[in-house]
Formats: sequence, structure tokens, C-alpha cells
Amino acid sequence: MGNQIGSISRITVWTFLLLGLVLMIACGGTAATPVVVEKEVVREVPKQVIVEKEVVTEVETEKVVVATAAPGAMVEVARPAGTLDIGYQENLGVFASHPRLTGGNYALFVGTTLAEDLASVAGPDENFAFQPRLAKEWSVSPDSLTWIFKLRKGVPFHKGYGEMTADDVIWSYMECAAEGTRCNGGSKIRRLWFNDKGYTKKVDDYTIEVHTGEPQFDMLIQVSTYTAGFVMSKKQVDELGEEAASQIAAATGPWEFVEASTGQFWRFEAVQNHWRKTPNFAELVLHDIPEESTRLANFQTGKLDTFVMQLDSKPAVESVSGVKFMRVEGGGTEHIAWMGNFYVGLGTPDQREGYDASLPWVSSNPDVESEEWQTAVKVRRAMAMAIDKQAIVDTILKGEGEPGVIWGWEGNEHRLPENIQKGYGYDPEAAKQLLAEAGYPDGFEITVTPSIRGVPGEVDACFAVATMWEEIGIRTRQENVLYPTFRLLIKDKKFNQANCHGTGGRSDPMTLHPSAHSGRLFGAGFTHPTLDELIMTAISEVDSEERWVAAGNIAQFIFDNALETSLYSSNILWPLGPEVDSWKEHLNYADRRILSSTEYTPHRR
Repeated sequence: MGNQIGSISRITVWTFLLLGLVLMIACGGTAATPVVVEKEVVREVPKQVIVEKEVVTEVETEKVVVATAAPGAMVEVARPAGTLDIGYQENLGVFASHPRLTGGNYALFVGTTLAEDLASVAGPDENFAFQPRLAKEWSVSPDSLTWIFKLRKGVPFHKGYGEMTADDVIWSYMECAAEGTRCNGGSKIRRLWFNDKGYTKKVDDYTIEVHTGEPQFDMLIQVSTYTAGFVMSKKQVDELGEEAASQIAAATGPWEFVEASTGQFWRFEAVQNHWRKTPNFAELVLHDIPEESTRLANFQTGKLDTFVMQLDSKPAVESVSGVKFMRVEGGGTEHIAWMGNFYVGLGTPDQREGYDASLPWVSSNPDVESEEWQTAVKVRRAMAMAIDKQAIVDTILKGEGEPGVIWGWEGNEHRLPENIQKGYGYDPEAAKQLLAEAGYPDGFEITVTPSIRGVPGEVDACFAVATMWEEIGIRTRQENVLYPTFRLLIKDKKFNQANCHGTGGRSDPMTLHPSAHSGRLFGAGFTHPTLDELIMTAISEVDSEERWVAAGNIAQFIFDNALETSLYSSNILWPLGPEVDSWKEHLNYADRRILSSTEYTPHRR
């Protein structure tokens, strides 16, 4: 049991309650009424679509009575107690857990609740070191080609599906990398675990050998990410079939899936005697609440313990009695790309549907020395120079962040080639001049769409960029669509307008640069044959210092050709209600924008 609850037995709890009652009566006072830990979250537009399950698991429930000697104080109990309610702004969607059938933001919620990866990532105090999780240890050969993963023994799957073994791990990774996968990191897993030049084999039930075919630097990154490395039960899928098993979910995490209502919530219960950490709360509920005002109202009335908070809500949150903030520095990054710059496969069946050379920011010639290319670069550079990033940080982020240069380099700008460390600079007059030189003195039209993924300020910042473009004559249409739908357009490289896209804070730019490779299932909005070569060189470099140089070459190409620009890195503030306390020291930094390690969330003392 965790050290926040579990040190006092149930008998002791009731002894304290009775003793407190006796003392209050003896002193002439009135006994405080014990509080039953139950919550109900309200929504503005409720939906009643229930995810049906073919197998129903009956669970024993109990109400835990606690005494509150002062506002926010909690009495420790011997078992997980109470409900931890978290409000998200993303569309949680239909619950799914199968490695091949689960993509987008859904996978983030699966990977931080019911499922676990082979490794995790420590925080800044430990230099973001990789730590064992389902794998107890690993090693790599001197030539950096062969990895050996030793799995933990005795790790059980939920719902009685037996022990996790190498068969489950290999199957989960194979499904993630399969043809037609929705798994966000499918192409990376395929490159690492199922490379045509290498192999993956089971040595025994607890040992896996992976030959990557060629040196690959990012093995540990990929086996620790929430969206591509989680392990599910192969036996469950074999017995129930893919769709049924995906809706029931047998994994190894500290939270076991109970039920979901599409557009409303996902509900989990604590796994008793979990192999790693039994949660302090008995139940976890993730609430789908797109409206900031509704999330805020639920937090103010105690119906949410924490929520994805827009920074301009901070003053209202601070008025809540007993509120605390858990700050994750550099927890989110946001960039903007003027998409459609897909220059790989032109004139062949591989040409992307989103390529349209009539767009002002797209070149009809992929030759970077051509006049057509240089004209499009002027347009793209003008769009970058029209953005006042510092103003976005000061106003929308309330100072909780830093302006960016190249996406993924936030916090590592000092490692960029010196000539690009300060970015393009904010110069709207120079931007107008570039548009005129490119043949667009009166501007043009473009649609601006933010990806809603939980990064602070992402929507307001994106529309602020649109306003800044209006000031240099670029007429904008601003769209706000649900990310699960919009993501398909990005994945298939059909979207060719402007997109603001955010991720969790990154300690290595090479966790993002590969998204610009033409072979990626999910892209950054631009591809080029030269970029493909630069990216493959970088991901094959296992020497740390040489890899930073290779990553800098990628950044230089992106910057010189103005293919995108980072807007900012942001801190993430998680408001904590009076019943919970901070667990920052336990957060998993594999992806900083999502709330992780909730099994460690303590009751407020």
C-alpha cells in the first residue's frame, strides 16, 4: 500500500472516529458529521451513449466514511478510498485498448491508467533518465544493434487473464506496428522491432531479443511512450476477439477499466495489491468536459479534484478554499505549420492528396534552389515573422512559458546552430514586404485549425496567430473541430492549411523530428527528400553528441525553408482541490502534457 493511505487499519480509523466523538461530547461540542466520499459531475450537454461490454465483471463496492477535523483534512484508511475525479477538455471518445485499434489522444488515457510500458521516464531531478517498469532491465550490444529486455516475473493481467510474458509483449508491439494500425508510434515500433534487416524473438517467457537491423538511437524512447508501448493481454484477444477485448481491456496497470460512456466519462477501479503501486483512491474517473467554464464550475463546487485548466482561469481557481497548484515546467509545446508541403513522391502514386501547388505557401518545384521554391519560402517566412510569440506568452500563457524557435527544441535552443537560435524575429513590416516580393501584396486566404490536445493556450494562441496574419493582409478562416476527426486528415496528409499542434514537453528534439519523415503514419505537415535523408542519418546515430549535430542539421533545413515555427513551450498548472495533494515527484515524464501516475495521488492530510 502507498504511504499516504494504508498505514492505519480500518479498526484504527473507527477508533479515532469514536474517540473524537467522545471528546467532543465531553467538551460540550457537537460531533462533526462523517462525510461519505461520493461525487457526481454535471455537464452542460449530457449524452447517454453507453459503451456495451460483452463480459461484465461484478465488483464489490463500499462507501468509505472519513472524518474532517478541518476543511480538506482526511483520515487515513487501510484500503484505497474515495473517488479521484479529473476533468479533461479532449474528446475521450469510444473506449478502446487494443494496441492496433487505439490511437490519438485515446491512447494517452489508456497508457496512463490501465496499461503499462516496458520503461518510464524520471523527472528533471534525475535528468529524465529511463527507469524499469514491465522490463526489469535491458542491455544493448556494443554495435548498438541487439537489445535484450528482461521482463518482470509474476505481473498479472486484469480480469484473471494470467501472467504477462514475452508473448504478450511481442504480440502487443506487432499489433501496434501492423498494417492499417491506428497506433500513433506504429511506424517507429516497426522500424525498431520489425525492421526488414533485423528480427525480434522470444528467448524465453521473460526474455526478448530485438535486432534493429541498423543502429537506432530511440529504442528506450519508444518503449516508454504512452501511445505506442503499452502491453495488453494476448490471451484475452484470442478468447474474445479484437473488438470485444478492446472494449473490456486486460492490462497490467494500477487501474482496472470498469465502464465508459462516450462523451461523458471513463471509469476505473484501483487494483488491490498491484505489483508496483496500489492507488490511494479506490476509483478514478476521467470526465469528458470540453467547456472550460463547466470544468471550472465543477472544480469550484468540489466535483472535480483537478482538471485541464486554461491559464486565464487561474484567478478564479485561486479563490477556491484550500487549492494548490502542481506545476509541470515545460510541460507542453506548441508549433504552427502551413501544411501541404509534401514533396516526396510527386508525380507518382505516392504523391500525397494534400499537395496543391496553387497554394501560395506551396512550391510547384521541390528543388530548393528553384525560383518557385524561393517564392514559397518568402511566403512562409512572412507568415513566421508576423507572429509575436512573446506577446502570446505574456498574455495567453500569463508568463507561464517561453517563446519557441524550432518545434521540439524548447529548452535546448542553446544546442541549435548559432545562426537560428533567436528565430525569425517579429517584424510585421518586413513580413508585408516579403509577401509583396512573392507576388501577394494583397495577401491571400488560409484556414487556421488548432489541434485540441490539452496544451495550455493552444486554441487561443492559434487564433491569435490568425489575427496577427490578418494584420499583414492574410485573410483567415478559423475552424475549431474535434481532434479525433481532424487527426485523420493530418494522418492521411490531406490537410493543407495552417495547423497549430501541441505535444508534451520534449527533452530530445529527435522525439519529434521523425514526424517530418515521409514514411511516418502521422506527420508534421511537411516532407522533403532531403529531410528524409537528414532524419534517417540522425536516427541511426547512437553517439549522443553526434546525434545533436545531426538533429541540428534537420533544424537548419526546416528553418532555412520556413517549413514551420515553434510558438512556445508552456508550463502546465494542475489545480488541486482540497481533498488531494501533489505527487509531482512521481510523475512519469514520457509525455508531460497528460496527467500521469495518478496511483500516487495522495489524500490531503
